[in-house]
Amino acid sequence: MSEFHRVAKQPLMQWHDAIAGIITEGVNDDAVDNLIDTMRRIVDADGCSLIVYPEGSQPYCPFRKRRQGEDPRIHIDQYLESAYLLDPFYRLAVDGTAKGVYALSDVAPGAFKQSEFYRVYYRLVNFGDEICLIIPTENASIQVSISRQDDKPRFTAAQQALIERIYSTVRAILLKWWNASHKDNKETFLESHLECALSNFGSSVLTQRETQILQLVLRGYAVKYIAQKLEISPETIKHHRKNIYAKLDINSQAEMFHLFIDSLRMVTPDSPPDPLTNYLKPPL
Repeated sequence: MSEFHRVAKQPLMQWHDAIAGIITEGVNDDAVDNLIDTMRRIVDADGCSLIVYPEGSQPYCPFRKRRQGEDPRIHIDQYLESAYLLDPFYRLAVDGTAKGVYALSDVAPGAFKQSEFYRVYYRLVNFGDEICLIIPTENASIQVSISRQDDKPRFTAAQQALIERIYSTVRAILLKWWNASHKDNKETFLESHLECALSNFGSSVLTQRETQILQLVLRGYAVKYIAQKLEISPETIKHHRKNIYAKLDINSQAEMFHLFIDSLRMVTPDSPPDPLTNYLKPPL
């Protein structure tokens, strides 16, 4: 028996039961909640969540299976408030036309594990591996994350293949759920302003080239990759980074990340493009 069939035999029985329930009861919130939990169980994952990224609005998480001992203030609230902007799965969806099943190793920048986003989110919440299903809609991106803790084995190729086999069914169910009752359900905070803040972070203080480099460092790219992308030498990148630190009065990537997150808390629809403009303004 092949590895795929050995892995899939029992899980597929659970999967068919979940689909049978949806056929019987219809597509509703309870059905979707059970669907993503079944996806977690068929690949022996620790956690799973469904996050909606509406166009023009802040993301929200209607379904999540928490591991024992999880603190939602750390595991989801901080992410939804602003940290999601640096998530490689989110960037894949909004910067392109991605849809389908992706492993973390497929989308993370080369220096992702050295990035501050990884340190304060993935490592803090003990994520070791993640598979994400990206389902674009006309006015939102729906993403289902399936994760394992850092002390567990990584997902196997057979387990990812299993998720890929059920993607079209999951997509059809979630699109029906979204179109039926949620496509106009938006939060009031304008995500477009946060995206603008990310694109312009530091631009009121830094040169255009320094701002470009700052963006790529925040997203977890290594010096070598940035040098290749911008067609300049690694030594020049390091020189620019030194100037960035001096101009922002910081000493590390960690301070850069926290300066970015803190400045976003002051963003409003009327804010200047660079969130540092208001953040660094002396108090009256």
